[in-house]
Amino acid sequence: MQPRVRNLAPGLLPVALAAGLAFWSLNFGLPFLFRPDEDVMVGRAVRMAAEGSLDPLFANYPPLVFYVFAVAERLTGQLGGAVGHDPSGAYLAARTVTAAASVLTVGLVFEAGRRAYGAGAGLGAALALAVAPLAVRQAHFATTDAVQAAFVAAALLAGLSARGRRGFLLAGALCGLAAASKYTGGVALVYVLVLAGRRFALPAVAGAAFAFALPSLAMLLHPAAYVGGLAFLGGNAYLRSHNLPIGWIYHSTVTLPFGLGLGAFALALAGIAWAGVHRWPVDMALLAFVAAYFALTGAGHEDFFRYMLPLLPALCLLAGGLLRHAPAWAAVAFGLLLLPSLYASVETDRLLGTTDTRVLAASWLEANLPVGAAVESPYYGGPFYDAAQIAQNRRFVDDPLAAGFLQGRFTDRFTIGREPAAATLAASGPPWQAPVPDPAATVSFSAGRPGAVYDQLDSFYVPIWGFDLVERPGPSISIIRRQ
Repeated sequence: MQPRVRNLAPGLLPVALAAGLAFWSLNFGLPFLFRPDEDVMVGRAVRMAAEGSLDPLFANYPPLVFYVFAVAERLTGQLGGAVGHDPSGAYLAARTVTAAASVLTVGLVFEAGRRAYGAGAGLGAALALAVAPLAVRQAHFATTDAVQAAFVAAALLAGLSARGRRGFLLAGALCGLAAASKYTGGVALVYVLVLAGRRFALPAVAGAAFAFALPSLAMLLHPAAYVGGLAFLGGNAYLRSHNLPIGWIYHSTVTLPFGLGLGAFALALAGIAWAGVHRWPVDMALLAFVAAYFALTGAGHEDFFRYMLPLLPALCLLAGGLLRHAPAWAAVAFGLLLLPSLYASVETDRLLGTTDTRVLAASWLEANLPVGAAVESPYYGGPFYDAAQIAQNRRFVDDPLAAGFLQGRFTDRFTIGREPAAATLAASGPPWQAPVPDPAATVSFSAGRPGAVYDQLDSFYVPIWGFDLVERPGPSISIIRRQ
C-alpha cells in the first residue's frame, strides 16, 4: 500500500459513519415540508434553475449556496415547483448537497487533525464530528449551514498545509467562500492569518476578498436590499432579547454540550486547555478562531443552535489534539466518551424516519372532511397551505414559482384559515412537542412527553437530546370537528 493511501485509510471509518448518519432519513417528511428555511432556499433555487437567473430574490444571505442548490436542481431536473407537482425531488436534491458537504467536512477534519497532531488525533477528531448531534441534524437540512461549515473546515486544512504565498492565497479564498455561504464564515480568516503571520497576511486577505466578491456579484443588483438584510440579521442577533440568555452563556451551557454531545464537549474543553499548554502554532490559530467566532456570534440573544455549527470542526480538532502522543488507553477513553453523541445521532435519524404527527393529521382530515372544507390551523403546526397563503408569500418573493414553496404541502382540497372552519387544528409549540393542547378534541395525535432538549428559537419539532421522551416528530395535535 502506498504511504499516502496508508495515511488516509483510517479516515474511511469516520467518513463512512458520517455518510450513514447524514443520509439516513434524508427524505424525512416528504412530500410535506416540516423544516423551516428549506422552503426559502429550495424555492428560490428551483426558480433560478428553471429561469436561468442569477438573482436569488433573497437578501438576508449571500448568494453562493443558492447557486449550489440551483445547480443541483438543474442537474436533477427538479424544475416543476411545489404547486401541482410533488416537490420531494427538489427538496431531496438540495438535502443531498448538504449531506455530502457534511460528510466532506468530516474527511477534511480527519486530514487536518492528522497533519496537525498525528493519525490518532485525526481519527479522534473526525469521529467526534461524525457523531456530533448538531452536525448530523444539520446534514439533513437544505440550508446554508452545512455548506458554510464545509468551507470553514477546508480553510482550516488549507491554512495548516500552506507553506507560501499560493498556499495562503488558497486558504484565504476558502474563507471568502465560507463568508459567501453565510457571512459569519469569514471569521475563519482569523485562523489563517495567525498561521500566515505578517509575511503572508496580504495574500490571505486578498484571496478572501476575491473569493467572497466573485459569487456575490448578484448583490450589486439589489445593494440596498442586501444592506437591509444584513441590518435585519444584526438587529435580530444583537438588539432583541428572544427571552434567552446572552449567547456566550447559552451556547456554552446548552448548544455546545448537547450539539457536540456531553462527552465530546468535555473532550473539547480539555482540548482547549491542552492547546493552551502546548501552544503549537496550530493550537494558537484554532484558539484564536474559536475565540473570535464565539465572541461574534455569542454577543447577542438570537441563540439558534445552527449558529455554532462552524465551530464544531475546530472544537473537534482541539479535542483530537488530546491524542497527540497519547497512550492506547487514552484513545479508548476518548472513544467511550463519544458514545452518548452516537446514541443521540442515531436516535435523531430514527425519529426523523418516523411518521410525523402532521402527516397523521393530514390523513385524518382527508378521510373525514369534504372537498372545499375550511381548516383552521397554525402555520408550523399544520400540514397544509393553500393558494391564499401563496398569494401572501408573493409579498416576500414576487415570483409564482418561488412563492409556491411553503411549510407543509400545497392543497387545493381544503382552504386554510378561512371562516367558518369545518375543523380547527391546535398544536403544541413550536418547538415543544407536548402536551396535547385539547385532550377533549375529536381526535388527537401525541408526539411525546415534556422534558427533551430543543432549540428554543427553531420551529422544528425534533429535539437534540432526550429522545426517550419522544415518540415521533411533529407537535402534539388536537383536531376539533365543527361541522
